[in-house]
Amino acid sequence: MGNCSPSPRRRGRPTSPGSPPLARRALATAAGDGAGATTTTTTVSPCALARSLSFSAAEGDGEDVVRVYGSDGCPVAWRIRVALLYKAAAPVHFTPSEAAPLGRPVVRLSASDPELCGTADELLRHVDARFEGKPLVAPPERPARASAAAAAAAEVSELVRLQHRSAERHLEGVATKVAEMVKKGGKKAGKGGNVVLEGAEVRRLGKWYGDAMEVMLEHARMEETVLFPDIQRASFPGVCDVANEQHGRHLPMMNGIKEDIKTLLTLELGSPLFHEVLVNLSIRLKALQDHTKEHFKEEEKELLPRLEGVRRMQRDEGNVSDKSNTAWASEAMGTMEMTHSKLFAFFMTGLLPQEAMQYLDLIDSAVER
Repeated sequence: MGNCSPSPRRRGRPTSPGSPPLARRALATAAGDGAGATTTTTTVSPCALARSLSFSAAEGDGEDVVRVYGSDGCPVAWRIRVALLYKAAAPVHFTPSEAAPLGRPVVRLSASDPELCGTADELLRHVDARFEGKPLVAPPERPARASAAAAAAAEVSELVRLQHRSAERHLEGVATKVAEMVKKGGKKAGKGGNVVLEGAEVRRLGKWYGDAMEVMLEHARMEETVLFPDIQRASFPGVCDVANEQHGRHLPMMNGIKEDIKTLLTLELGSPLFHEVLVNLSIRLKALQDHTKEHFKEEEKELLPRLEGVRRMQRDEGNVSDKSNTAWASEAMGTMEMTHSKLFAFFMTGLLPQEAMQYLDLIDSAVER
């Protein structure tokens, strides 16, 4: 890690971060989230993360502008640009470069700072140091793994845990929103615009919950198809029965909540029946939230520690090579097509900045090695 001088040779006009054209084989769908983006390649777009920032020529001359030079397709440059959006501390000026040292991006955190290049983690630590008081983006230090099986198991465990955190926070957000609506009595505040706003509020709630439900269902299918069968073979029959039964119990609860939200949309705002359904919805959401948290806790305690043994079994059976540490995580991601395409931006908003950067790192590792 060190200063990179002179500056890399630059070409073209500076661009705003936008949606970097980073091809992703395992997440094979175009990113189109209603923000006007279209593409014919397989991409992962951080969407709101990368589209929320704009750059003007006037901002480019400021003292506090962060400058990033690198290839549009460089995974490290992509992660740095997304991380800087989380910081939201200064304008970001990105310039495509044909001569970044060793193919890595160069970052200059202010006009008075030196130009820096290095690995993604090194650059992210510099970003954290420069913008203290903002959410951390550099991932925590990962302990060295004793074996390839342990490394592969650790990646899959991290993937599952981060998906759990996103689902938990989205459920919490929906439940909190419904509780607020109940507190207001489910009544319309007035005529005209206020009534329309209340109806729009219910529709937004339905979209929010529907997206969260889709992510959770894909996550459950991934576990049932990619993880649980081999965990049972490597451990003992029935070790995953409780988790599978909980998945089965959660589905009717989730569908019942979806139907309650649909019912709200058909009722007169502020009517006694509207309020009754709203209260029932709040109770159901709280129950689902509690069951889901307990379910995730049990999986992380009872099942994820068994993954290293599963990977050793797979190697002993000749199903994986010694060089395929990331193939397991890639397979898990590949079964969650909606989560990693249309709903990717939604999924990422359920993660804290540091967790989001960890997830992007898992994506890069899974599809590039």
